[in-house]
Amino acid sequence: MQPEFLINNRPYTLSLALEQELIFDDTQNYLFDLSYLGGLSIEGERAREFLQGQLSCDIRQVSANEMRQGALCNLKGRILALMDVVDWQGMQLILPKDLLGDTKNSMSKTAMLSRVKVEEAHSYEVYGLCINDRHAFAGLDLHELDGSHHCVQTDDFCIYALNFPLCILLIKKEKRIPFIESLTSKPHPRGSLSWHYLNLRQGQVEIYPESRGLFLPHRLDLHLSGHLNFDKGCYKGQEIIARTHYRAKLKHGLRLFNVSEEHIPLQSGQRLFDASGTTEIGELIDCSPGPDRTFLIAASMLLDAPSEAKIEHEPAIIHLNPLT
Repeated sequence: MQPEFLINNRPYTLSLALEQELIFDDTQNYLFDLSYLGGLSIEGERAREFLQGQLSCDIRQVSANEMRQGALCNLKGRILALMDVVDWQGMQLILPKDLLGDTKNSMSKTAMLSRVKVEEAHSYEVYGLCINDRHAFAGLDLHELDGSHHCVQTDDFCIYALNFPLCILLIKKEKRIPFIESLTSKPHPRGSLSWHYLNLRQGQVEIYPESRGLFLPHRLDLHLSGHLNFDKGCYKGQEIIARTHYRAKLKHGLRLFNVSEEHIPLQSGQRLFDASGTTEIGELIDCSPGPDRTFLIAASMLLDAPSEAKIEHEPAIIHLNPLT
């Protein structure tokens, strides 16, 4: 059984000891165990129309060659889940397994009216790839994966880029071993914790059951990441999100920091205060252990926030070192 590290109550796996897990060679390929991720299949002739009214991204931009990242929000505009939207074997939503049930339930009533079914996917598995050497993927033209959102797919698998060289692999369960054996050089195995760390460094935060319904998209800079489309029309929570975008003066932004106080318990939604403990300056969104006994944290911070802070319910002052 692989060792695990809990963030909130979600277990992330490790293939190596923590310090070795986070060391990478930028000439090598890596395969990440992403067993914490699953999928929802959206079935029915009106699947695209249904998703267009549910998610914050423009489903019209999703094709066999392009995926999109989007948010499912509640009527108050707060994020219930973040997901990847892929057109492979039908419309697929890729998101953490601990959010699949609640997300399915949130969508199901409207899905029935649209004659659409929302079902958990069981025919494929989800892995992460870090593709530094494309030559190992003999017979596949991966040049289309440059940048983000591009897809390469066959009947057996789909690879899409989040922020190249970081990609997601969806593959039919019975095809995983033949796929790995077809590579001219085998990728190095890594767990989901190192995947989470690498993506968090790119500002790709996660929503957890504990943070479901807490955050407005702009507090996570989703208006800058491509999750929000302001030309697509109505979707759940759209009115509040659009009002925030066009009428409000944004006071917060997503910021990434390294902190060395690894003994402080961290939880999504914890408030951050100034060093005096009297003025709230932000909220903790996500975190990951980093190298050299540090923690990488993503926080929604006041734009002019100080460099020292206290975490809610903790007396110690921490120094916020901006990620460089």
